[in-house]
Amino acid sequence: EDTHKGQAVTYRTADEFREIDFSAFQAGIESGVDFIMISHMAAPELTENNLEPCVFSRKVVTDILRNELGFEGVVITDAMNMKAISEYYDSAEAAIMAIKAGCDMILMPEDYKAAYAGVLQAVKEGMISEERINDALRRIYRIKYAHMVADINNVTTESEAVDDNDSAV
Repeated sequence: EDTHKGQAVTYRTADEFREIDFSAFQAGIESGVDFIMISHMAAPELTENNLEPCVFSRKVVTDILRNELGFEGVVITDAMNMKAISEYYDSAEAAIMAIKAGCDMILMPEDYKAAYAGVLQAVKEGMISEERINDALRRIYRIKYAHMVADINNVTTESEAVDDNDSAV
């Protein structure tokens, strides 16, 4: 089954996920990955909701990924224009559900403007708290800043190397 073409479901048990999949995620988390992408696949044994895509599951995104596995980075959706999402949900609904589940970034909604407007409206109506949005922004900015500082340090190191070479002449 391919989430690009439609709904996909796995019936693996929570124990099978922990034994096979979660260990790979845990290794990535321990190595310091900045982002983790959440699948559109449905996993009824994890979500406790027959065919809810994992991207919309607070149990998967927040309870398992953040709380159980300890991931503190950015959670990004898979492309929201994939058929597993776009055939069943409109862009605003999908973006709101993903953010409420704990996703920080919405990748490629089918209709960006509708997704954006829907999230703004959800915040105005209190369906999504401003604090939830601010938490996501803090994670995103923390990573951007860390990479920006690393890039500046690389430029400084390269400049120092050039200066050292110039003084040796």
